[in-house]
Amino acid sequence: MKLLPAALGLVLLLLLVLNPNGVEARPAPAVGHQKKASSATFFVFGDDFADNGNLPLTDPVTEMSRQWAYPYGSNYVDADGFPRPNTPSGRFSNYRIQSDFIATMLGLEEAPPAHARTAEKTCDPSGMTFATGGAGVLDSTLHEVSILAKQVDTFKKMVKDGTITENQLSRSVVLVAFFGNDYAGIGVIGLSSPNNINAYIGKVTKEIATNVDQLLKLGVTKVLVNNLHPIGCMPSHTRTNNYTTCDIFENLGATIHNDNLKKVMTSKNVYIVDVYTAFTNIVDHVAGKGSELSKQFKRKLSPCCESLDSKGYCGQQDESSSKLLYTVCDKSNKFFYWDDMHPTHAG
Repeated sequence: MKLLPAALGLVLLLLLVLNPNGVEARPAPAVGHQKKASSATFFVFGDDFADNGNLPLTDPVTEMSRQWAYPYGSNYVDADGFPRPNTPSGRFSNYRIQSDFIATMLGLEEAPPAHARTAEKTCDPSGMTFATGGAGVLDSTLHEVSILAKQVDTFKKMVKDGTITENQLSRSVVLVAFFGNDYAGIGVIGLSSPNNINAYIGKVTKEIATNVDQLLKLGVTKVLVNNLHPIGCMPSHTRTNNYTTCDIFENLGATIHNDNLKKVMTSKNVYIVDVYTAFTNIVDHVAGKGSELSKQFKRKLSPCCESLDSKGYCGQQDESSSKLLYTVCDKSNKFFYWDDMHPTHAG
């Protein structure tokens, strides 16, 4: 296991790990659009921070399908660089998400297609996304969606039946991106004692390690595992104090999770992506410290898209769909968070 502690280190780690021969920036296409060839195949596991279409659209739109409706995707830009406003793509953001950015480092144009939206017995040359909004590592999450083990099991079946080829495995990079659904609704301080907190967090991190080991045994060559971001800085936690300070107890729980994760990730082909430090250097750093990028964001702890009801959600409308129950900022690039928990494209 290797760990780089700073936001700049995070970018450098990804560049070096994903493409040791160097990463070439994608030039602006001339006439028309051609897909850039990549030497890597990318597979994505995780939750709504990495989901690009596995949760289905519903009618009417609900909190679990809001990513398919305005204002999600409102800053979408097509492959030729032209703005295509109001183009929801199943991502919990106004445009791109973490897996998209890592994909570009691999020479791809965006994260690979969602498994749920791919024809059976097929796998795109770029790979596949198994991450599903609302998913957790354990069974105890709030929504009945594919947890990590089920996502890995689906991948395993596709390897065994030849849908995912040995050639794809030989040049594969995996991202495991879970951002805290296992702790939603309970909070580490909601558990009865420090022993219970440590035991529960230990179960989560051990389950991540178990599934990562399975992926490596199947032939995956490199695995990136996100540690837990400072969950106490999400707008869902900062709203109660008018978006002024992070919840230090929730962030303490995140650091316990991250310490556990470092201990259980022992393979030389596993790299921990230190999103905790990257987020903190922008949204919760000590005065005079932090990343230069922090200055870009005038609103670090408040959401661009805010529900009018503390129990509502971005994109929510009344029952007749005639009234919006949320507000959207004018300049999303000045906000680190898009909604009550997910970053903006700029974030």
